[in-house]
Amino acid sequence: MDGTFVCMGATMRYRRFGKSGGKPLLYLRSEESLPADAGFVDGLARDYEVIFPDHPGFGASDNPEWLRGMTDTAYCYLDFLDHLGLNGIHIVGASMGGWIGAEIAVRDSARIASLSLIAPYGVRENGQTYGDVFLWTPEQNIVNRFADRQFADKFLGEEQTSRVTTELLKDRYATARLGWAPRFHNPELQRWLHRINKPVQLVWGDDDKIAPPAMARAWQAGLPKSKLITIPNCGHLPHMERAEETRAAVTKFIEETGA
Repeated sequence: MDGTFVCMGATMRYRRFGKSGGKPLLYLRSEESLPADAGFVDGLARDYEVIFPDHPGFGASDNPEWLRGMTDTAYCYLDFLDHLGLNGIHIVGASMGGWIGAEIAVRDSARIASLSLIAPYGVRENGQTYGDVFLWTPEQNIVNRFADRQFADKFLGEEQTSRVTTELLKDRYATARLGWAPRFHNPELQRWLHRINKPVQLVWGDDDKIAPPAMARAWQAGLPKSKLITIPNCGHLPHMERAEETRAAVTKFIEETGA
């Protein structure tokens, strides 16, 4: 089922599908419109009722003037959760989607049951920097997201329609609005991580060139009860490069929470 939600005059589009009566799962996509997201999410939909939105400014959603930073995104999503009227929601967020999930939960986690954050942006370990995707060529941006060059070659070899190219440019613009300065992290989020009082699992590829695995230390310092899963021989997109292994880790964690 396709749906829309109007947030402060801007339309946010989402899909709602999966197991009827299953636990609700909010999937927060990464910053890139790469079609392989679908395989991972379809796997989750076998066990859960999945809500899969395009963030404000991304994909098929409107690009609102009021979108200035992560605070705007987080409060829009809190309104969205109120609109859905669901409780016990399991959030799964990849890359920027993981960052958004944490920004939501640090403000209000009442409707949230757990968070699985896949190589999230958002906080920074001292001495570590994120890969500067704004300085890379489009080819470098794809190649540096994977440990296995074959995955990158697959995307690079696909013919890009004008619609896909337009969406990628739109996503890149919205990513800059949210992550330009400071680069891909929010010191305020890092200070207030302790407010997230729901189970958190971090999933990281061991060969991540965009969000170095050492960034997990900063998350665990703020969330001492969080769980870290490391996926071997994997880059920044475990949900694409090791989709089944990542899906199994997420599903196991959700079921372990008992919520």
